[in-house]
Amino acid sequence: MSGFAGIVSDDSETPAPALLERVAAQLAFRGPDALQTWLRPGIACCFTLLRTGPAPQAATQPCSLDDRLWLLGDVRLDGREHLRERLAQHGQPSDPAVTDEELLLLAWQRWGENSLEQLSGDFSFALWDAQSKKLCCARDLLGVRPFFYAQRGRRFAFSNTLNVLRLLPEVSEQLDPHFIGDFLLQGWCPDPQRSAFRDIRRLPAGHLLTHSRGDLSVQRYAKLAIEEPLQRKRHDEYLEEFRAHLDRAVRDRLSHGPAGVFMSGGLDSTSVAATAQKIARGQGLSGLLHAHTVDYSPLFEDQEGRFASLAAEHIGIPIHILHGAHSPPFTGWRELRMHTPEPTAEPFFSLHVAHYRELAARARVVLTGDGGDDILTGRAWPHLTYLLRRGRLLTLAGTFGGYLLRQGRLPPLRAGLRGRLRRWLGRAAPSVPYPAWLQPAFEKEFRLRERWQELEQPALAEHPLHPVGYASLTSSYWPSVYETEDPGWTGVPIAARAPLLDQRLLRFLLRLPPVPWCMDKLLLREAMQGLLPEEVRLRRKTPLRGDPLLQHAEKNAWQPFLANGSCERLAMFVNCSMLSATSCPPLGLSLWSAIRPLALDLWLKSVENKDWIQLKSNGGN
Repeated sequence: MSGFAGIVSDDSETPAPALLERVAAQLAFRGPDALQTWLRPGIACCFTLLRTGPAPQAATQPCSLDDRLWLLGDVRLDGREHLRERLAQHGQPSDPAVTDEELLLLAWQRWGENSLEQLSGDFSFALWDAQSKKLCCARDLLGVRPFFYAQRGRRFAFSNTLNVLRLLPEVSEQLDPHFIGDFLLQGWCPDPQRSAFRDIRRLPAGHLLTHSRGDLSVQRYAKLAIEEPLQRKRHDEYLEEFRAHLDRAVRDRLSHGPAGVFMSGGLDSTSVAATAQKIARGQGLSGLLHAHTVDYSPLFEDQEGRFASLAAEHIGIPIHILHGAHSPPFTGWRELRMHTPEPTAEPFFSLHVAHYRELAARARVVLTGDGGDDILTGRAWPHLTYLLRRGRLLTLAGTFGGYLLRQGRLPPLRAGLRGRLRRWLGRAAPSVPYPAWLQPAFEKEFRLRERWQELEQPALAEHPLHPVGYASLTSSYWPSVYETEDPGWTGVPIAARAPLLDQRLLRFLLRLPPVPWCMDKLLLREAMQGLLPEEVRLRRKTPLRGDPLLQHAEKNAWQPFLANGSCERLAMFVNCSMLSATSCPPLGLSLWSAIRPLALDLWLKSVENKDWIQLKSNGGN
């Protein structure tokens, strides 16, 4: 994904060239195809280009159609032809070879801020109005592309790379204690606006930021729609519509050059791979797609490599298997090669990066199966109550009775009844205990026990048919996942794309009756007939047969000990003596909780890296 950054000065002062040079150097890894800097009174920008396709991309940025509105950002639009048709109807025709950036500018000229509701795709960008000195910044509806900003004094800075903002002299290294508290409680921070640093903020997904002469506002511009359920006459109509949406989602994300697929042995990623290969063959581009998977054998009996290989052979693409069994937790972190912009509780993040580095030798675009579980693994209970409340008893009988006749069983309700019964009987499944190693003063000041209870509360059920999936898709969960796949985290210039999270496809799926289509991914299974081997197509949802972290603890005696010389700042948040006393937690979820202080310690050491501090302090402001 291309990199960008900008600095706006309210007093029209131009930043020192040395600062812009350091920003450009920090962004260079994101875009090997071009690097540009741009200075005007009151604004300075930097852009690095990563060519990915399939749509045309602007070769230089910021770009403009009228020398008034200037666009700087990372933009990939879906539904280009539909948008071009709408613009043409309003007297703004465009050439088929128009870039996504130019299309966005045309839409903004026509509809202004309301154009954001017309856009579908992955983007984060800033629009500078040179006449009014107003900056408008936006992030796509699902938060696929990151956007960070900082306002300090008379400067406003922004970028899709968090560490770039840390270069500004006025941006302090002070941490956000609320972010750190959430990280220690659950391994990530669900607040969509906070970052690990006090002075740096996130623009939430689906939000617009405006900045003009020191005044700043952030507001939501759109949210996934809640619409009436689909009612089709024929069984095949649902399948035809789904296949059309999936084909379009994959086609709009598939590069015309080599591309990879992160493919497990499950249904979601193999379906994406099969669809991509079908499209590539239709375009005469066979031989450019390849699969990558991770297999943990012999650490435990891992079947993912075998099932992924079966699928790859059937689809007709080569597969590369990365063996993860010999990568202990936190491998490579102490050498500061794993400098992530924020702390991560993923102990195998180095394996994640190795996966990206291996793929980068062959391609610049990778497709993933992310998002398949949110709606396609649905619940029958909301559907049942929806029909009962509306008195649609005949529909209920036909839908649930038909499922019983075809499948030989009732659809799984997943209403939480068994869990509630277990709690009433005192037999509830064990949960992760509240951490005993938190620093008491930190815990008290930021009311972490109350925050713990707040984080344990279920999400508000907004969607009548797909409440869990909708809550997941509109939360900050997926934006946080996307960020760990972004080059700002991996350090690898690869564009990761998730067709199953295409907005047009999601709109269709959110209108889909859960019974029968979302019971055990029936829709996807039927759509993949002939495209996947039966052993994979009919394979039930299967978690890994072993937990790599627990297996390393059991078989290799790995434990989350703090190394000698832990970071001094860790003691602000963690009672290190208490942590040492409980540093051999029981195997299970408690072990995952216990690694968070270790992960935070390693990250804090990387933050205090002397090389980074020297980089920030050199070159003026």
